[in-house]
Amino acid sequence: MSSSILTHLGRPGVRATWLACLFFTGFGCLVPFLPVWLEKAHGFSGSQIGLVLAIGGFSRIIAGPLTAAWADGRKDRRAPMFLFSGLLTLGFASLWFVESFAAVFAIILLMDVAFWGLLPVVEAALLRLTRYGWPRYGLARGLASAAFVVGSSAVGVLIDRFGTWAIWGWLFGVSALLIVAAAWMQPEPVAGDREAPFTTRLAAGVGMLKDRKFALLIFAAGLIQATHSYFYVAGTLIWTNDQHLSSTLSGNLWSVGVLAEVGFLIFMARWTEKFAPETLIVIGGISAIIRWTALAMLPPVWVLYPLQIMHAGTFAATFLGAMRMIQAIHGDERTPTAQMIYMALASAPAQAVTTLLSGELYQYLKASGQGALGYLSMSAVACVGLFLAVLLWLRRNDDVPVRAWAMQAEAGR
Repeated sequence: MSSSILTHLGRPGVRATWLACLFFTGFGCLVPFLPVWLEKAHGFSGSQIGLVLAIGGFSRIIAGPLTAAWADGRKDRRAPMFLFSGLLTLGFASLWFVESFAAVFAIILLMDVAFWGLLPVVEAALLRLTRYGWPRYGLARGLASAAFVVGSSAVGVLIDRFGTWAIWGWLFGVSALLIVAAAWMQPEPVAGDREAPFTTRLAAGVGMLKDRKFALLIFAAGLIQATHSYFYVAGTLIWTNDQHLSSTLSGNLWSVGVLAEVGFLIFMARWTEKFAPETLIVIGGISAIIRWTALAMLPPVWVLYPLQIMHAGTFAATFLGAMRMIQAIHGDERTPTAQMIYMALASAPAQAVTTLLSGELYQYLKASGQGALGYLSMSAVACVGLFLAVLLWLRRNDDVPVRAWAMQAEAGR
């Protein structure tokens, strides 16, 4: 019995799932609590925190293709995991000893590059290693999203008990464990010639944008995902200040959105395999227009719940469609590079711009008590994303490899 359990735990898909869950427990701490830690532990002002996060986002436009070109030349797919998790661990360890704004800023910038460099590697490994075995990708990715909630909830409890340095301890510990998890992954030699010059690999990565279908994909999905920015910046503030909801109710509404995402990925991802990836992205765009426009109208509480459930469309459907389509277009060998290009040249800059604009727009609108109207700006961005998604959908039969994804999924059942 014990040997059977060990055999199941040793499956490549299970190892990739553990890696992804560990990564997202760190992500669940990083997103909500990094600004708190920078303020409380290092004395950053609000504008300095915004500067660090915004420049970190824009830096990925340059750093993404560079790290993709480096990773593309490695002979073992685990190499980027070791590099980025090692940089994260070293960065968090260094933050224990530095206090100046310039030093902290430089370290945070380096870790931002490492974190967003590791994300596509983890996503690609999860998509690749769960395609034919157990667990299925939807279950594995749903567990990773649930791990995000576990991380944010656990760190909140630890902060109340031990103070804000619990944030640092959690992130440092997760980063160190990511090195262990990377070592536990089975070696995956990469086929083909990996000896091309760095500049050639860099040009090949950026050159992916010459593929019109890939370009449409990353900008359509990137813009639709970026429409969440106003909600992340001002959503809770609007609920508590303009709609006078309690903090408890606001927290519950956030949980509904996350649970909708997890439920979609775990229970519906396999069912959605019958649809083209492009269709899922179109669904995401339509959902975003409906969701943000409705929130701009300050709907009653009972309407907020189904609007939060629509996170399954605005985020999960868009994400799932994009990941499947990238895998179908580029295959195992090029998917990590393609995902890095997607996040560096579409997702990251779009989110950085919309986040900056969201902050300024909310600051302007809240003075007149009309902060919710800022959601309409996200509806406008979603319209652009949906337009590109429709163009992508119209080209859905142009490339045979994209349709091959469905056949591969069917064969793996």
